[in-house]
Amino acid sequence: MHHSNRPYPMEDLSGPEEFFCQLADLEAEFQRPPHRRPVRKKTLLAGALAGLTGLSVLGAVAASTCTLCYAVSSQGDPPLAYVQGELAYTQAVSQVEEQVSQILHTEYNYPEETQVALAIAPKESVQSAEELTASLMETVPQVQEAWVLTVDGVAAGACSTQEEVEQALTLVKEGYSNQNTKSVTVCNEIDIHLDYLPAEDDLYDAETLAGALMLPTEEEEEPLLTVETVEEVTYTQSIPAPTQEQADPTLLLNQRETMQEGTDGLEERTDRVTRRCGVETSRENLSVDVLTEPIPQRIAVGTAQGVEAARGRFLWPTIGQITSPFGYRTIFGSTSFHRGLDIANVTGTDILASAGGTVTWAGAKGTYGNLIILDHGNGFTTYYAHCSQLLVTEGDTVSQGEKIALMGSTGRSTGSHLHFEVRWQDDLLDPQKCLP
Repeated sequence: MHHSNRPYPMEDLSGPEEFFCQLADLEAEFQRPPHRRPVRKKTLLAGALAGLTGLSVLGAVAASTCTLCYAVSSQGDPPLAYVQGELAYTQAVSQVEEQVSQILHTEYNYPEETQVALAIAPKESVQSAEELTASLMETVPQVQEAWVLTVDGVAAGACSTQEEVEQALTLVKEGYSNQNTKSVTVCNEIDIHLDYLPAEDDLYDAETLAGALMLPTEEEEEPLLTVETVEEVTYTQSIPAPTQEQADPTLLLNQRETMQEGTDGLEERTDRVTRRCGVETSRENLSVDVLTEPIPQRIAVGTAQGVEAARGRFLWPTIGQITSPFGYRTIFGSTSFHRGLDIANVTGTDILASAGGTVTWAGAKGTYGNLIILDHGNGFTTYYAHCSQLLVTEGDTVSQGEKIALMGSTGRSTGSHLHFEVRWQDDLLDPQKCLP
């Protein structure tokens, strides 16, 4: 490295003497020991006043447009930059080393192969320490300049140009939009700035950055960039046919029969739909236009209970003589309530199912003797007692009029007969009022 106080001849003082007389005073300021300086990687500034051999030729123009400064150069090449003093250069190098060390996460020293010499240059060519720092950063091969996108303070990616970053944001918005979209809003705080990154870092193109912004992050289910869209959607949907019920005393309680099938209608709706990253978060209806009115379904609902409900549903279970009706009676010397209807006939007389149903009991049961119980649904059951023989078993399904047993006198009985009971929701009914 070579340090020179007078890089250009200054013998000819026929020009503006006041300007050049300042050299003597300023020269003392620049008398310093030699310093090693970094290698230039590319030209930082142009416009050096090289080869000034006759300042008198410049005359008054030089005095008004030029200034005494330091020229930073490398191995005799044109100056890299002009600074007011060596201190500005030293500060710039320190800042570059600090910035690059932070970027690379390792200690970095700027190359030391430059020369600093006293010079005269246009005033507008002289750089501040901050400007020189920015210029020197461009000469560091280990780093690259890139446009960095941050989302809520978090670096999301970098591109070589600002236009690519802005295009990526546009692509994300378009990715969440469709023909019905009325507005698109980015909910995050966005910043795009020029910065330096390690040279080996890959830079995104617009499409790749847009794809990264739409992927869910590891910490959150949502993407890093949150985009809210508002749509106005017009569509048609069916109107469910309403159901109309009316009481029907000819049907058993809660029994239902369809009198008229319903038909769905059709309507046109317009909704305002808000989505967050493509997922619907709210919906507001704006208008409804009925295209076809629905036709209601009409259902009859039964109200008949007890004896009223039983009439016309049961047949006589056997033939013979009624020997004991339903109600209170005196037997075996005492008065008691008779729970059914006794029909007498010879042993072996057929016993028929009074109505279709399921066998829930088939076997001996206390004073009933051999007993069959049929469940007819809708709360109705019938009992067939004192049988001599059972022809069905528990779990069988029988139809109305089907033979299920033979008459006998088992259990507490005074002779061959059928004890027949009719119950609704386990309440006893008078069988004779339920039979035709």
